[in-house]
Amino acid sequence: TLAGLQAELVVSPRTKDEVLTVAKAAHKHRISLTPRGAGTANYGQSVPLRGGALLDLSGLSGIVSIRDGAVRARAGTKIEDIEAAVQETGQELRFFPTTRRQATIGGFIAGGTGGVGSITWGVLRDRGNIIALEACSVEAEPQLVELRGKETRLLQHGYGTNGIITEVEFALAPARKWVEI
Repeated sequence: TLAGLQAELVVSPRTKDEVLTVAKAAHKHRISLTPRGAGTANYGQSVPLRGGALLDLSGLSGIVSIRDGAVRARAGTKIEDIEAAVQETGQELRFFPTTRRQATIGGFIAGGTGGVGSITWGVLRDRGNIIALEACSVEAEPQLVELRGKETRLLQHGYGTNGIITEVEFALAPARKWVEI
């Protein structure tokens, strides 16, 4: 049961430099970190098991770039906002979770698997869906590490236990007219 489990404090970084600072302090003071986005996970992945700090990444948001076939966004960007931005370029996300209005892209990568569109494009770990991830290590001198292609699988579905996702580069497809029912 997850009843009674909670963080001792909440930290809400808005920049990657702030994420690095938090990671360094957590390492130095041996404080556990539970990274999370919007908290839409329904299996308890974003619940701290032993106190520590809840690392709320929802403020680390914004589109970094959009190009033909790809969008890059900070981890706390809501999937709905990414979809709206890429629609303006005639593109769409290949697939997204049913919680896209609340869910963040980093949280989706850290805890999700697939969603609307997966029949065509597969799940997150399938080839070409996640182009790149940037993540922060938690060590004496934290580093931002860029993973590309198959390397991204090291952080996919890891719930933030093996690195703090800071940016995601996700594949796009040509936009289609959808009718939501």
